[in-house]
Amino acid sequence: MRDRLLWLFSLLFVLWLVWVETGFQYYERALGTDLLVRPAGLALIAGSFLVPYGLVQVPVGRLIDRGRVELWLLLAALVAASCSVVFARSETLMGLLLSRIGTGMACAVAFPASAVLARRTLPTHRFALAMGCTDALVGLGAALAALVPLLLGRSAWRGLVLLQGLSLLLVVALPVLLLGVCSNGRARVESLPISASVVNVPRWSRGGVLRLIQCCLLYAWGLGFVFGMAQYGLLSTLKGWSSPLMEGLTLTMSIGLMVGMVGSGALGGRPQRRGRVLLLGTLLTLLSLLLLLASWIPQPLLQLPALTFGIGMGSAVLAFPIAEASAPAGQTAMTVSIVNTCGTLMGGVMTVVSGLILQASPSGDLSLVLVIYGALALFGVAMAGWISLNPEPVDAAAIPSRPDAVPSRE
Repeated sequence: MRDRLLWLFSLLFVLWLVWVETGFQYYERALGTDLLVRPAGLALIAGSFLVPYGLVQVPVGRLIDRGRVELWLLLAALVAASCSVVFARSETLMGLLLSRIGTGMACAVAFPASAVLARRTLPTHRFALAMGCTDALVGLGAALAALVPLLLGRSAWRGLVLLQGLSLLLVVALPVLLLGVCSNGRARVESLPISASVVNVPRWSRGGVLRLIQCCLLYAWGLGFVFGMAQYGLLSTLKGWSSPLMEGLTLTMSIGLMVGMVGSGALGGRPQRRGRVLLLGTLLTLLSLLLLLASWIPQPLLQLPALTFGIGMGSAVLAFPIAEASAPAGQTAMTVSIVNTCGTLMGGVMTVVSGLILQASPSGDLSLVLVIYGALALFGVAMAGWISLNPEPVDAAAIPSRPDAVPSRE
């Protein structure tokens, strides 16, 4: 029960980090006006979260696998909340950058920690669903980032950042601390060291490494679409869509993405289904992309391909359970971190690529979009086909990430 509560708090941490990362775009103008920060400086601040977040994911995952998850969660929440306070009180560009870098590095704990806790506490066949629910929090966090400024006002950016720091203390740090205090004496003694005793870590097999590479490429396909084109800034500009249409399609896509992630996770509980779900999802993404690029479809009907576009992209979440099933025992967090890092980096690359496409393409010219994102869509189909042709072995008695963890019961 205690680990399941920790898992829920780790999900709140994931939701919080998405809120903080995406929320910057809603108050960056007010911050720039208040502190006289130029657009280039604002771009540096915006990127100073995801870059360190991605770079430290793998070493953080390795430490979580070998240590106590609750301590890492507590320390990360405290550091992230403290950096938020520093950010809110900063008066210089350097202070803003350093505090946001610290926030990004601290948030790197949340996603792999949630994976380890889900693997430790839930039945094996529910791990895929747990990862789908975790990844679906991206949509909820983005919605929260858009809603809060409407309530507080976009000019009160310091109060918003202070609210973010306080909320993390209340919903993550304090409950995790209370769970540690209320545990029995043996648990308190064991939780003193931040890392567990050194054990012999099983080595990866050649087949496991190949499967990990496949999953990294597949998740890179998914986040390449999510960050590079799914927000419709690219298509809306080139096709001259109105703001209400763009916002409506973005909302529809976000709903589809959450449905796709949770649905794929539910269907992917059985390993033998995952390849087919992936193949269907990548084909659906390709078809939806072609429909969104088509000029003969009336604008009101674009809501349907926007929905199916999100649903298809959501299948990429199956990269996590497929990779984890092929990893050696006790390396859940590091495996999830590797896959997530590849996706995050690809998302950043495709964001830049979309900007270059906008710069090079005249209004109404979708040829570069079709070539580049069409190739990416075909790449996803090829990767899903490769994975489906090499099904993973079914292991109903998979070992939890922590060797000393108590097996879950239905």
